[in-house]
Amino acid sequence: MGLIQTLYAKRRKNSLILNPDYLDDEKLPEEERTAVLKEIFNRRIREPQLARIAQHLTPVLDGGHPPAALIYGPTGSGKTVSLLHLLSSFERVCAKRGMPFRYFYVDLTSPKTYFGALNEVALAMDGSGRRYRKGIPIGYMQERIVEIMNRYHGTLCLLIDEADNVRPNADALLTFLGKTLPRKVGCRLILIMLTNRLDWEKALDPRILSFLKKSDFIFEPYDALDLYEILKQRVEKALDERKVEEGALRRIAAYASRETGDARKAVELLVKAAKVAEDTTGKLAGEEVEVAAETLEVDKTGELIRALATQQKLSLIACYASLAKGRSKSSTGQVYAVYSQLCQTQEIKPLTQRRVSNMISFLDLYGLINAPVVSRGRYGQTREIAASLPKEVVDGLVHGDGKKAPREWRKSGSPDD
Repeated sequence: MGLIQTLYAKRRKNSLILNPDYLDDEKLPEEERTAVLKEIFNRRIREPQLARIAQHLTPVLDGGHPPAALIYGPTGSGKTVSLLHLLSSFERVCAKRGMPFRYFYVDLTSPKTYFGALNEVALAMDGSGRRYRKGIPIGYMQERIVEIMNRYHGTLCLLIDEADNVRPNADALLTFLGKTLPRKVGCRLILIMLTNRLDWEKALDPRILSFLKKSDFIFEPYDALDLYEILKQRVEKALDERKVEEGALRRIAAYASRETGDARKAVELLVKAAKVAEDTTGKLAGEEVEVAAETLEVDKTGELIRALATQQKLSLIACYASLAKGRSKSSTGQVYAVYSQLCQTQEIKPLTQRRVSNMISFLDLYGLINAPVVSRGRYGQTREIAASLPKEVVDGLVHGDGKKAPREWRKSGSPDD
């Protein structure tokens, strides 16, 4: 009882995170999330980028029809939230001037087929939230979108997030939205497409680029000053400001801007540093940031491999050693033959093939290999084992100490680990 009370008292004394929800936007209610975003934009963050895109849209206020826009930017550069904020503001300005303008957000952040992408467009506009069934003809989905869009007048804008995520390519979707649809609806349609891939348009049919007549915009990564303002706002909302040094925030902003300029990474580092502070001094200073940064830089794959039991490690080495013999895929039997030789070299009693097969399933579950079960007809089933790790990790794994496993793995643990 005394130990529990002591630890609790220490945690209360070092408590730094007061409102953890403000460190994760997904946990915030929609109203709170909107308020946080408005506060960020009130600090004039992303003003140059928003000004360029707003200038692109201003012909709408005179009854004009601006062309499509393609907005490039790395992950975490604020493209989606910035555009949602801008379009919401632009919609209000148009309403005050009596100009009919609506926008809809089409979420393609996970890969979609052409049908799936049309489904998302229809869902964004009809507001029902009811997903259309698979197996419906493409033509029906297209007519449904035309029907919904004909309810609107004036200017309608589709904000398509991760427009490059249509599989196998976005040509059919863009042809429908940019060429076929404008001929069948009464409103003026503007496409604003977001992507992380600077080379995406090279994969598009040149005829699509011709009829889109798009304008390109770049969302540069956040700089240190922008990240500092974002972090400062998060501290005001989520942490005990009295225990946070300004220098620590500037150091986090400098780290994140130097690497990727990703706001999510900056907030992630802030959370790590706050937890380090709670476990140690109770104050967030430069030293806690350094410890947190080292924690984030740890190779998670390497950590997982080092945490494997001896037999699991040997099974993993056997998988990649078998693939190193010029095969693109290996069977369970081929891997077991290599595993048996490796056990003999290490003077470890080998497990049965069934046990090794179970370990291969485990390694597949954790993403260390790809090992789907395939049918060989009357010859039964087997696993086709393929690589999933980067080459440098595989080289260190297979050749950790000459042609054998790394020395610290040898003879460690019991044979049945």
